Amino acid sequence: MSKGSPASADVLSAVQHLFPSARVDVAKAAQATARRADYVLAVALGGQRLDLLVESKSVISEAGLRDAAERFRARQGLEPSEWWVLAAPFFSPSRQDVLRGLGVPFFDLAGNAWLVGDAVHVDRRGFANPFVEERGSRNPFSDKASLVLRALIEGGPRRGIRAIAGEVDLSPGYVSKVVQELERRGYAARLGDGIALRRGEELLVDWAAAYRRGVVAAREYFVPASGAAAVIEALRRGCGEIRDEYALTLQAGARLVHPLAEFDSVDAYVRSGEAGDALAEALGAREVERGANLRLSEPYYRVSAFYGVRIVQELPVVSDLQLWLDLYDYPLRGREQAERILERGLRPQLERAERG
Repeated sequence: MSKGSPASADVLSAVQHLFPSARVDVAKAAQATARRADYVLAVALGGQRLDLLVESKSVISEAGLRDAAERFRARQGLEPSEWWVLAAPFFSPSRQDVLRGLGVPFFDLAGNAWLVGDAVHVDRRGFANPFVEERGSRNPFSDKASLVLRALIEGGPRRGIRAIAGEVDLSPGYVSKVVQELERRGYAARLGDGIALRRGEELLVDWAAAYRRGVVAAREYFVPASGAAAVIEALRRGCGEIRDEYALTLQAGARLVHPLAEFDSVDAYVRSGEAGDALAEALGAREVERGANLRLSEPYYRVSAFYGVRIVQELPVVSDLQLWLDLYDYPLRGREQAERILERGLRPQLERAERG
């Protein structure tokens, strides 16, 4: 997919496919600029004319959808013949559902569209993405880059690039590039010399979509204990010397900070395979293929999963943000537990980070 917004010829072709019997003309760039749209398309429908004021995006995030909805609500209907429309190379099915729910007219170059009004009803869906993704922009949800987001969320706003770089042990140049990408996606804003988060909960939606593609290497063990609570107690009693090498996550971690569901197996991240071996040895655990009550994983986020680890009841637990990511798609009441963590711990952090 091109880094730039859809080209004029591509936009014209897409709209011609939506209105095959109409005459469609693209206005000059000067006219489009004066009207604060990327393109103005005049669609002649019989004796009527409809002006589509098109705002085009190369990549649109959850925050971009919300921002577009706010802009479009303010602009829509100011002129009866004008219709503000959002365009992109491709909108995924979930993005299309969000736009319909927000009442934002849209089309993409794949053929999907939703243009519904008094005189027009176009609803096309089910067209797959024909474009190949380019790896041009920096992914803010990668392991190392996500340290910048974690610092913004957990540390609050108004720190500058160098302060954030020092906190997460990255170069200022690298942090600056990550912040630029967050700004492009609508998730960060400059406040004087500092940086503040924007639209934190929409950010989580995009982050969960990126994170669920990750895979962790895991080994399963049986600890001679009467249940999950007893395994946690064994960790507390016998693993104090190596507690810097692991952190509880999923239901076990949530139990210590925001308890909700019962569970049978304890999940922990370990920093290395050697740390996992040491932890299993300290617990007298044996590796098993079934009947495990302890799962030790080297996380997908090998570095950032341990950012913000805290000691709760003498045990290391990953941050609320990492708990939320891990639980969001977890099948055993994970979404319910993730919502509880969001409400009780993570949302206040997001609100503080956004206040600026």
